[in-house]
Amino acid sequence: MSEAPPELTERVPLAHEVHGDGPGAPIVLVTGTGYPGRTWHPELVDALAAYRPVITFDHRGTGATPGTPGPYSTRLFASDLAGLLEGLGLGPAHVLGHSMGGRVAQWLVLDHPSLVRSLILAASGPGQFSDAHAQTTGIPVPTALGLIELGYEGYMRRQITTSFFTAGYAEAHPDRVGWLVEAFWAGRPSIEDYLKHVAARQAHRTTDRLGEIRRPTLVVIGDQDTHVGGTGSHWEQSQYLASTIAGAEQRVIAGAKHGFFWSHPEETVRTLVEWTARHDAVPADA
Repeated sequence: MSEAPPELTERVPLAHEVHGDGPGAPIVLVTGTGYPGRTWHPELVDALAAYRPVITFDHRGTGATPGTPGPYSTRLFASDLAGLLEGLGLGPAHVLGHSMGGRVAQWLVLDHPSLVRSLILAASGPGQFSDAHAQTTGIPVPTALGLIELGYEGYMRRQITTSFFTAGYAEAHPDRVGWLVEAFWAGRPSIEDYLKHVAARQAHRTTDRLGEIRRPTLVVIGDQDTHVGGTGSHWEQSQYLASTIAGAEQRVIAGAKHGFFWSHPEETVRTLVEWTARHDAVPADA
């Protein structure tokens, strides 16, 4: 069952930055679970900003955006993002969501379609889509154990190193891995807010709403992003998104795990530049 819209919850003003003034339509980069906007690498942001304005921001409870009492949800985060785009007057924008950010982007296009020019779902999913993978809600046991055994910083370092990068890449490029770990840690949410982000991600489910998405959609996934979680692997979830959203296209980044924005920036930028250029025209019903 879909969650109720957050109509009675006050939006939080999001700390944000707008990079570049290229002639193309804006693109907004939506981070994953608990990640602040500063985790987008300048190499990626600068390359995209040569073509169009790039909006980065801190979700509620991350970076410079304060947390709030009560539970979070991906739909609530989408409402916050809608407020940002409306306030900036930069919609409709290309909306790129990575991991949980892709779940936020799904709610944005469902609840506020006029703000979305195209949708880019990167290593994301709709929640439970198959009886083979029961949806894990709340805080997953591996997450709780990892935080207890390694502490917050140790857990995030392991999580980023092993899930975002292949073992070979992490060994060959420790500086790039370390950069992402430090960028997360510098803008980290409190442990309470991080767990509320995790719970929001785990509760997300738009499986029965995907047929309502009417914006051009690109699904991007690394072919090594195959770790099975509560609703299947990101690979399986991405295949489902690509096959279920009408007209969706898919791009596969070879040799990449969850963090292809950081491990394969040149290929990722080429993909995004080509896609956004093709879809800069404002949708007819925007």
